[in-house]
Amino acid sequence: MGANTSNTRTSKDVPAKKLNTETKDALNAFLSGHDPETKRTGFSSYLYRYLAETSNEPKSDSPAQRLACLSSSDRIIQSNAMYELSGLARDKPTSLNHFVSSVCQYALLRFWHIHATEPCVESWLTNWVLVQPKTAILQIYSSDYQQQRVTGNSLGLTMLSFDEDNSAEQHFAKWINDAEQPGRISTEAWRIWWQHSSIFHELMCLALDYALYPQALSQDLKFTLPQISEHNMRSPNTIPALESSCLLSPSIGWIISKELPREARMNWTRVYSSKLDGRSWSMFKKAIARRGSLLILVREKLEKGKPRVFGTYIDQDLERRPSWQGTSLNLLFT
Repeated sequence: MGANTSNTRTSKDVPAKKLNTETKDALNAFLSGHDPETKRTGFSSYLYRYLAETSNEPKSDSPAQRLACLSSSDRIIQSNAMYELSGLARDKPTSLNHFVSSVCQYALLRFWHIHATEPCVESWLTNWVLVQPKTAILQIYSSDYQQQRVTGNSLGLTMLSFDEDNSAEQHFAKWINDAEQPGRISTEAWRIWWQHSSIFHELMCLALDYALYPQALSQDLKFTLPQISEHNMRSPNTIPALESSCLLSPSIGWIISKELPREARMNWTRVYSSKLDGRSWSMFKKAIARRGSLLILVREKLEKGKPRVFGTYIDQDLERRPSWQGTSLNLLFT
């Protein structure tokens, strides 16, 4: 009984963070619609519906209180507010897939100024975000889930000691399927996923910031969530060396960085580029030998269609040995 009560707390039970004057002005402009840049589509429609709706109770939350709940430091209040924002529990509920997709679109616009209009890109990004972290999804579906049975990080580079019946993959597939169906994600499943998905926290922060401050040009976020600000993250971390790469966009670089070990996400240096250093195999081998962890990117030229980029992450020094070498942290990506 006590657990159920704590999981239904609202802003009336625990004070939410007060909004500053700038945020209040942005909120009023968003609700009034006087700002020509404000669109009532995509994530903006979710946010407008969440903020503008009031119950018939005389002491219902104001839009400012509802917005403050989204940035509450109380995890239960914030989780409940985000669940209501998502529209998953409405009389005509939306799907988690659609909600996450709308958040990704606004996040791409806010930080990278990218319009995610290609269905394949949008679908791929949405599905990738949905299964982060895998440990949370296993906790949702697996009754015999135990944290100690999982080793590695929480973002996807995990080694699972499950039986050979592919039960883990079945859980992931079921989660993706449930996420595509309106009304299939319960409050408890949402709570577990939301509280563990630091990646979605970052994207949500960007989406909220773009919805409220559509004309902001600075990379510093104006509207932050507690999970972001507590880690002193002004904006999503990227691999600095990839920001000037001609092979990958900054947004894809950010996604790749999330799949790398935590200690390997910063302080990268370009050691070789065929465009700048020439196409010499011997020079390439010399450049990558004994360099520690490596991220190698290759662009494949096709006779038809756009060039494709694939790559690999190598966690240790690359050197000649008489046998195969490597660790579970190495990976390939396309």
